[in-house]
Amino acid sequence: MRSLLLVFILIFPLFAEDKPTPLYVGAGAYIQTQPYTGADATVQATPVIFFDNHLFYVRWTRVGMYILGDSSDDLTWGVSLTAQPRPFGYKSSDSKTLNGMNRDTSYEAGAALDIIYQDTFFNVVFFQDIYNKSNSYIARAEIGQHIAIDDFDFYPSVMAIYHADKFNDYYYGVKQSEATLNRPAYSASSSIDLSFQTYAKYTFTKEWSALLNFRADYLGKAEQNSPIVSDKYMFSGLISAMYRFEI
Repeated sequence: MRSLLLVFILIFPLFAEDKPTPLYVGAGAYIQTQPYTGADATVQATPVIFFDNHLFYVRWTRVGMYILGDSSDDLTWGVSLTAQPRPFGYKSSDSKTLNGMNRDTSYEAGAALDIIYQDTFFNVVFFQDIYNKSNSYIARAEIGQHIAIDDFDFYPSVMAIYHADKFNDYYYGVKQSEATLNRPAYSASSSIDLSFQTYAKYTFTKEWSALLNFRADYLGKAEQNSPIVSDKYMFSGLISAMYRFEI
């Protein structure tokens, strides 16, 4: 299962003047299609938390600690150590195609670089599987723009996500012991997924706001060629309400 692992820049910078820190706390509903043949879309409730006091941050389910950074009028940058869950697995019961196969979720940790230049944001993240499920790594580069219109804040962005061969082989491969007449053995190589997403934040009052998200992922060839995959795309969306505290 793959969900809730979305990183974006909110309205407060990484390193700002000494003032109260916003803490956004809320909840919402998340839906995501699955590329595996016969697997239903996942729908689940999710907490939504964003916090950044210029030393530590929480961005949805991802947490981090800054180790370097600086801020000026036009440019803000920060390097952090970061970790997040990787709920990318599936169960044998998810579809007939996956019968007899199971892949575990995991947890990953690594480093991130965030840069904000005026209203443009850019980030690079490297994650290593620390539970040794896939025993591999991924890397992601994202660039986007903050667009403010009245009470709306939009954050459209594009991403390129590199999946190492062991990562793909774990989540999209078929072992010899799992092979059947309709599901041949398959060893997946590395790939690059391409993604587009946009966030929309609407502020009702100083305290209350709504957060919407739409994301489309185009799978790399190694994932598309897997005998357990039937879709080139994954789509996801979120709708949530958030309450802002000052701490």
